[in-house]
Amino acid sequence: MNPLDLISAAPWKRAAFTTYALSLSFFEAVLLDALLRGGGRNALILADPEGVRAGLSEEGARRVGRDYEIEPVACVNHGVFHAKVGALFADDDAHLLVGSGNLTFAGWGGNLELVEHLHPSFAAEAFDDAAGFFEQLSGSEQIVTTAGEACDAIAGSLRRSAQGHARPDNIHLLHSLDGAIAEQLALYAEDLGGVTRMTAISPYYDLRGEGLDALAAMLEIESADLHAHPAGTVRGQGSNSWPFDGTSQWRAVNAADAFGQDDRPLHAKSLELVCRKGRLVLSGSANMTHAGLFGRNIEAGVLRIQRNSKSYWATAKASAPLRPATDELDKPESALPSIGILSASLEGEMISGRALAPRLTGLVDAFLRTPSSSHVVGRVQIADDGTFLLSAPGIEFESWENGRLILGFERDGKRWEGFVSIAAALELIRRTGSIAPRLMAMLAGTETPTDVAAILAWFREDTSRLPASLAIGGGGESARSDAVQGFVTLADLKAAGLGVRAGSEAEKGETSSAWRHAMALIRAAFTQSRGPWGGGGETDDDDDEDEKDREKRARSEESANHRSLQLFDELLNAMLSPEVQGRNALMALSLSHFLADRIRPAPGKVQVWLEKVLPQIASFDGPESDLAVASVLLHHAADRRGENAIRARRYFLRRRIDPASLIVLPDVIPAFTALLGSGIDLGGFLSEVMGARTMGEQIGAYLAAGEGGGPPAGFDSLTASPHWPYLGRALTDPSSFAKLIVLDSFRPSCPRCNMRLPLAAGEDLRMRGLTTCCGRILINRDC
Repeated sequence: MNPLDLISAAPWKRAAFTTYALSLSFFEAVLLDALLRGGGRNALILADPEGVRAGLSEEGARRVGRDYEIEPVACVNHGVFHAKVGALFADDDAHLLVGSGNLTFAGWGGNLELVEHLHPSFAAEAFDDAAGFFEQLSGSEQIVTTAGEACDAIAGSLRRSAQGHARPDNIHLLHSLDGAIAEQLALYAEDLGGVTRMTAISPYYDLRGEGLDALAAMLEIESADLHAHPAGTVRGQGSNSWPFDGTSQWRAVNAADAFGQDDRPLHAKSLELVCRKGRLVLSGSANMTHAGLFGRNIEAGVLRIQRNSKSYWATAKASAPLRPATDELDKPESALPSIGILSASLEGEMISGRALAPRLTGLVDAFLRTPSSSHVVGRVQIADDGTFLLSAPGIEFESWENGRLILGFERDGKRWEGFVSIAAALELIRRTGSIAPRLMAMLAGTETPTDVAAILAWFREDTSRLPASLAIGGGGESARSDAVQGFVTLADLKAAGLGVRAGSEAEKGETSSAWRHAMALIRAAFTQSRGPWGGGGETDDDDDEDEKDREKRARSEESANHRSLQLFDELLNAMLSPEVQGRNALMALSLSHFLADRIRPAPGKVQVWLEKVLPQIASFDGPESDLAVASVLLHHAADRRGENAIRARRYFLRRRIDPASLIVLPDVIPAFTALLGSGIDLGGFLSEVMGARTMGEQIGAYLAAGEGGGPPAGFDSLTASPHWPYLGRALTDPSSFAKLIVLDSFRPSCPRCNMRLPLAAGEDLRMRGLTTCCGRILINRDC
């Protein structure tokens, strides 16, 4: 089975890979693409610092830290993290891939490699062993990494997947964190009666065969067969394709049936031990070197135990490879000192992490780098254990737009670098799966009509996915007069780093600051004005399209826009249902303007949206506050009926907002303005609103004057009322004033006779604040 077929075969909820060498271009173009096409998510790479260094130089790899995570694993004993393990998890399934190939183009196709595909149904013990491997990665003193929590989670998933399966004790995963690979092999060989023949397949050996010598002595054998691959081996710096200075006890053979008929350079590693009571076959990452067999490196391989087996590899005599000339030996190249490696994660505006290799403490100069720019952070203090914390406001938004983010430290001419994981992006992928790329396109401002339609459908499937209302800017009605002085726009969110306390969101009972932050970012993205798709002009892509392609694309976009409008009508009804009690009103308003801005539907449709949404807005806290103020003013200003300023004022006062404290920003609603009120001066209309007085305010001034607590002014509309003769007399006649029936809010019946008011009288009381019944005047303060 091609391992790539397995990668894309199921919607894996978690995928983890370990590697020594690393090509991020390969991983993104091949493995990640296959993973996402299969519906997978939450990919993690654990790599040796050497692999991370190679990745740092790949400018074309831009999805690291957002679509997947990379964590360095450094050995403290000068060895390397050399294991090649892949773990794939679904809800009720798990698979392991253990082999010799690194996460590179060559490792997954260009070289002759070997990979074992294991499943709990027949290799439950190997899954237990793999769980132990990841548990030890989390806590071993042999390594330094910040991926302990992730390794523990992987170990737990491996153990759960193996529960309930038989354990025939014939397949195990050996790793050098449990002890030297050679020592573990010796114990299994002793159990099978001792070794009678050894055949090794490896691209690399010690020059003098120290690893082979030590293994042969431990297994008590005097000679062994080494596969001399006809197509040669993969070259590696500082490595040797044969034990050229070793003893004559190593015979060159061609294991043709297993490995000899492939013309790719050999990188596979396997060892066959024929024993008196069976056979052992080890396949994995360990070369036939002292470092690989005796524990300086971190290795992993699958051991198959075949008791009482009489089969073994058929070999033929071969010639050992020729020794290269001295100047062609694979010696380490002289170069500038390699950079150190660090691990880092960004949540909001704070970056935390650890310098891993080599050790680093004290003050350093820090910088941040994206594919398009570099930023000097300043001096950062590194703790004794290598950990650090620094502030980087605004950098997250740049990473959404430009791709990967690299943090670097410099001191005394030395440099440490590492990829920064964007916690919000990784949390989006973990929780949302296939919709995550569309959500991240929204955040980057590169969304398409199809993306928007898919996001609206995702919201419509479950309205609990909608970002919750955010308490940014102080929150609470009492704080409104201060909050309106600093409307929350996306620019404000950038400057403030959005603060991880910015709200709450729960999905399936879980919550985290990274998830809340991700939802806050998505909510803020819908408040941005981006204009109609295409902007009415040509793009660079248009040059490469013929007329048919452009027509096809236009039809596709038109269809997606039509679908978005249909979905939003359905979603709006769900968002504004009575049981929700207006909690989604501000979010509904931002979605309304976003769609109006991008699609430019008929003005009548937008007017219907506003008529549904605006009455349900109870509070103006959150990133939509400036949009809400401008929308309310535009909605009333565009209404050509009389007293529109008074009705706008009443709207704000009923929400305990003093219009004099408001600031209107017309630029935040360009689509509403273009569709509903082009030419309207919202600033001027706000001045009208501030100068107007609602009937409720006039009634309050009248009652205050009648009670002796205010001047006999401020109620001009009352003086024009047909009830004024009595009302005017009541100002100076306490007995007449006492006969007025004052209501704190509208009620459809007379409180004196309890009879329902006639329809016209009830409407007068509700809208104009005055009516009569039982020979008395009823006054409604709340109008």
